[in-house]
Amino acid sequence: MRDDGRDDSRRDGLMDGRLRAVLFAAVVIGAFIEVSTPHRRYGPLVDMFALAAVGVVGAAAVWGSESAAPPARQRDRPGPEHPSGATAPICRYVTGPAAPQSQPPKPRPFLRERPTDLSVPRFGDGARAQGYPWLLPERTVQNGIAADEATVGAFTLRAASVIGPGHRCGRPAEPRQDSYRIGRSRDSRHAIVAVADGLSSAAWSDAGATTASSQAVTLLREQIETVGFGGLDVKDLYGRIAASIAGHAAGRGVEPSHLATVLITAVLAEPDANGVARAWVAWLGDSSAWTLDPHVPLWRFSAGEAKDRTAAVVSNEVAGRLPDTPHLARDHYVTLAPGAALALVTDGIGDAWADPAGNVNTYFANAWRSPVPATRFTADVGFDAPQCLDDRTAVVLWNGGRA
Repeated sequence: MRDDGRDDSRRDGLMDGRLRAVLFAAVVIGAFIEVSTPHRRYGPLVDMFALAAVGVVGAAAVWGSESAAPPARQRDRPGPEHPSGATAPICRYVTGPAAPQSQPPKPRPFLRERPTDLSVPRFGDGARAQGYPWLLPERTVQNGIAADEATVGAFTLRAASVIGPGHRCGRPAEPRQDSYRIGRSRDSRHAIVAVADGLSSAAWSDAGATTASSQAVTLLREQIETVGFGGLDVKDLYGRIAASIAGHAAGRGVEPSHLATVLITAVLAEPDANGVARAWVAWLGDSSAWTLDPHVPLWRFSAGEAKDRTAAVVSNEVAGRLPDTPHLARDHYVTLAPGAALALVTDGIGDAWADPAGNVNTYFANAWRSPVPATRFTADVGFDAPQCLDDRTAVVLWNGGRA
């Protein structure tokens, strides 16, 4: 990169040097003429003053050149605290590239970048949008970040949802379209989780996702109390959630499709005598469930609508969604050994985990091998990776064995 400020300083220094040289030459010539001219009175005294003038002007020229020279670099001068001459490193928090002081600041781009947040894990070169400022949507919406931690019986739970770079830096910005809810049965023998992901094509999908996740936990608690863990009914559950979303749309005066969302839910029953727990997972759309063996550093796909990774272009179109097609919802049972974990995630995380070309899955398998503080968990969910611009939400439950 060209340093225009340094070039300007160099040119200024050359000009000053030339002026001093011309002045010095003029004084020398004048002194020579003065000394060579005979004087009737005080000849030696006049000659002495002329020669003194040459010395003064010469000394001033040399002094001016030294003072105009750039200061020596800090690393070339031994510091006072290091007699050996080694210079102590100067540590600073750098908030961005410093502009040359001799130039006016450059115009800021329409979306100006800020330094990448070093508290979040970064993969490859990251995403450029990760460094853009966070902006607010035009309407009042849910918070850009949500997080929780809890213990339900033998299960340790962490949850976080972070608005994606693609939604938070647009003009206008969009709301976080992911939503999650966590809950438990009255006796704490069952942990309940719901994770929803609103469709970007739906104008009010954030409201649809919030309604779906909230209703899911409420209705699952009712089913546990009435029919028990073995009687959980996916068709009844998703049908009633669809009705709630349609009712919410009617209250807003919009079409139900404007609140379109996908949803994945889970109920975890307390571990048996051997510490093994069972989880009932139900889903509609491309959010997914993953399991982690603490001895194998890899999250394994367990339930959800898997995308075709062999295709030249991976499609984001979902086969089912709420409130339009609740009858397409499916369910599946998962077994968790002691120490194993179950994660419910939106595709903002699931797509990164499923990508065989990256090392995102391996990182999260090692980072979440056991429960971490909620702050660390949230920072991980806000990871920076190329082309990962969607909202990302994860709820993870670790099976601690029989409580």
